[in-house]
Amino acid sequence: MRVETLPPATSVALMVTRRCNMRCGHCSVESSPDIRDEPTERELLDRVRQAAAGDVQSINLTGGEPMLRPRTVLRLVRAARRLGVATSLTTNGSWGRTAARAWHGVQALRRAGLGSLAVSVDRYHDEFQGPTPALLIARAAERAGLPVRISLVLPAGEDGLAPLVAPFEGLRGTRLRFYGLQAVGRARGLPTETMGGVVDGFCSACAVPAVTDDGRLTACNGPAYFAPGSSPLIVGSLRTETLGTLLERHRQDPILDTIRTSGPARLRDELRALPGFERFPFRARYLGICDLCLHITSDVEAVAALRRRLVDPALAAERRAAWLVIQDSRRRGELNAGHINGPGAARVFLRAAAEPGARWTDETARILCRPDVDWKRWASYLAACGLARPLVPALGDAELARWAPAFFTETLRAAAVREGILELVQRDVLRQVEVGLRSIGARGVLLKGMALTLRAREEGAPVSPRATGDIDLYVGPDRGPALRRRLLELGFRGAPDARPTSTHHLAPVTLQGILVEIHTRISAPHWGLPETEMLGRARPLASAEGIDTLDPEGLLLHSVVHCAQHCFSHGLRAGWDILAILRSCPDLDWERLARWVVGMRAPRGFWVPAAVLSRELGLPMPPDFLRNVPRDGLERDLETVAGRRLFRVAERVDELDPISRNAVLFLLHDSFNARARYLGAVCRWAMVRPGRKRRRTGSPGPGVGGLRQAWRHFRQYRGAVARAAADED
Repeated sequence: MRVETLPPATSVALMVTRRCNMRCGHCSVESSPDIRDEPTERELLDRVRQAAAGDVQSINLTGGEPMLRPRTVLRLVRAARRLGVATSLTTNGSWGRTAARAWHGVQALRRAGLGSLAVSVDRYHDEFQGPTPALLIARAAERAGLPVRISLVLPAGEDGLAPLVAPFEGLRGTRLRFYGLQAVGRARGLPTETMGGVVDGFCSACAVPAVTDDGRLTACNGPAYFAPGSSPLIVGSLRTETLGTLLERHRQDPILDTIRTSGPARLRDELRALPGFERFPFRARYLGICDLCLHITSDVEAVAALRRRLVDPALAAERRAAWLVIQDSRRRGELNAGHINGPGAARVFLRAAAEPGARWTDETARILCRPDVDWKRWASYLAACGLARPLVPALGDAELARWAPAFFTETLRAAAVREGILELVQRDVLRQVEVGLRSIGARGVLLKGMALTLRAREEGAPVSPRATGDIDLYVGPDRGPALRRRLLELGFRGAPDARPTSTHHLAPVTLQGILVEIHTRISAPHWGLPETEMLGRARPLASAEGIDTLDPEGLLLHSVVHCAQHCFSHGLRAGWDILAILRSCPDLDWERLARWVVGMRAPRGFWVPAAVLSRELGLPMPPDFLRNVPRDGLERDLETVAGRRLFRVAERVDELDPISRNAVLFLLHDSFNARARYLGAVCRWAMVRPGRKRRRTGSPGPGVGGLRQAWRHFRQYRGAVARAAADED
């Protein structure tokens, strides 16, 4: 009986050349400037046509350095596009050493139809060029709308990555991907202590075969290049067989199928159980998953025995089931970079910060061991969410040290020190605000992060509160101007006659670098919060005379709506706030909170982020409460947008173009009247806001860029919504 395996991912790597203008010490195919033989352009074009005929959906152009043949690369990309095959390119970026050359090259690739770009930057490339060319290419790619990834090899037991990743700070569309060093190719001559030694888990690389420069099909791109011809990793040659035939062999081979569903560790376990192989010379330690794979598959007798064993129908059915699980996880996002660098890692870091006694679970390894984890972005995002101090106790754990590069922990430790100093300064500034309140005979209600910080300190929370930047204080429209004038008299900085900078607070004042916003409303009026009732339930702070905070229900409502007001940025910060509130008040009045939300003008401003945060982070919100979440198509679409931003974006709301920002806020309003009120409020504020200037006629101004950005956001939104709908079907 024959059990069909499920076809692997229909992607192929195509080596344009093995020649390279560098001679990196870790190169898996030992590229160098000395390589002379390379496939002709006609041969490469034929390989693209054969790939398309074999139902290949995407081709990664690789090398060597493929951009040593730029015209050929462009012709291959155009040919693939005509055949309906997507393309990507892996490069060392040496062609982008000036901004002009980077822009010219990116434009040419984008116009030809390239779908994405990966640029290699690490300590081995750094011997020949620093990160500047990759940075220039990344900037050009972001400008052109071409997705770009920076690929870094992460040697074990050392780091030195900080100077390489620092230049990419602030590039929102650029993703960093970290790979473990494998003992293949030229890297076999590197010190063994730089190899990670992890051999468990399935090998996704074996799902993407590679057409080499000399016309062979190998099981994976790079590590299999120097395998002997008898190895199953060498599938065959295009000189004697078609690519379609070789791809089918790659799909059907039980050894390769085992590697891509269970990994070479399963080959090891099966071989150990076979009679006659009890003395197979397994080593006590392997230098990574590729080292183990190459050792087993290079032994002719072991390969023959494994083939006889692995064709067993029961094992074939097991592999099929494993592949279905892997594919389903990819379809649902659990194995995708978007999930890893979104809710997956967010959940891991939230648990690490909030649960000192049970920081790391099996999920930790599944998430943090993957090369998709963008450690640079996570360090910046976690610090921006104010979670550096809560994470400090976890940064020294051995479990985290297995995966996280040193610059990640160093960045967060430095941020934690800054957060501690910042809180001391904020407390001093708050004391001056208290003086101002007493002098005008008023009380204030502290809002948002600082309110939660002081509550946590007073209640003796077991973990450090998150950091907050500003001090937000409600005093109402009747006392706000008087307090602002008094604070200026006490030495705060700010223009005395400054107009309000928002519909719900006055122009800020500063002291010792701390910004203080005096609120005349809790939040923007278009949300329709039950502010009178919320303020009526405010509770005094023992540590701050004349200052109250909202009650737990009010704090939770304001925190979630504030996240929506900022178009779902800093989502992990909102998740932390929700968790902190629920732990400090286990008997929270969910019925009252639900009544408040339902009575809002824009209830989706609460339901959308609350539903996504609860689902993705496992927050303990009662099921009965969440049954109030709308179940229509608009809610699904808005949750899709929120899911893409909550765990990835740490931008200020004014950094998002106003068209996209107002479109999201408009959709969060349900009724015709609520939407009309919102549009009216936007128009009125646009006419009176401070600093408003008339643009000169004919000047493109920032509006043109905003329209372009809004159009890109709309296309991303439609694509995300379509994929979400397809997944549900």
